[in-house]
Amino acid sequence: MLAKKNRFTQNSFEFWRKRMKGFRSGDFLFLFAPSNKETCCAVVISKKIEKLATKRNRFRRQVYEIFREYLLGKTRACNIICLYKGEKIPQNVDEIFPHIKAFIRFFVRKSQYNKK
Repeated sequence: MLAKKNRFTQNSFEFWRKRMKGFRSGDFLFLFAPSNKETCCAVVISKKIEKLATKRNRFRRQVYEIFREYLLGKTRACNIICLYKGEKIPQNVDEIFPHIKAFIRFFVRKSQYNKK
């Protein structure tokens, strides 16, 4: 799970969502923008996709864990919103991981390019 300082508040979510650029990978849409402060992440999954909150929360925790492991502290500060647009939640983390890894690779390349 991510620390509270690495999660969006409702006000900051609304503010940043309008100002972000997008990256699509599979059923995921990642919105991102550079930040002056800490890296903040949000994972959004609609009730239309899964009615049970426990399954939505489990999916959200899996994505947060991947972000925590591979992104926090390893790249410059950014704001990331992960929107899941699939028809149903993947049962296995192995189905989620390649799409998130593709975004992380894209973001790292983009942030290195912007440093030069």
